[in-house]
Amino acid sequence: MVNAIKGLYISCDIPMAQFIINMNASLPQSQKFIIHVLDNTHLFVRSDMGGSIKSAIASFREQNSYEKPT
Repeated sequence: MVNAIKGLYISCDIPMAQFIINMNASLPQSQKFIIHVLDNTHLFVRSDMGGSIKSAIASFREQNSYEKPT
């Protein structure tokens, strides 16, 4: 019998994958969203968490963007 799980396949660079893994590790067990870490740059996550991951990455990028002083 085959067990299928619906999810999202994420392909990213190593630092972003580590950010997502760290974000997952900081959550309680009931809220963890990573189903499987495929390799250093590919993750399989719960499909309902796509928006949350996307917004966390956007926030992280905004905080780490250089703005030229005026």
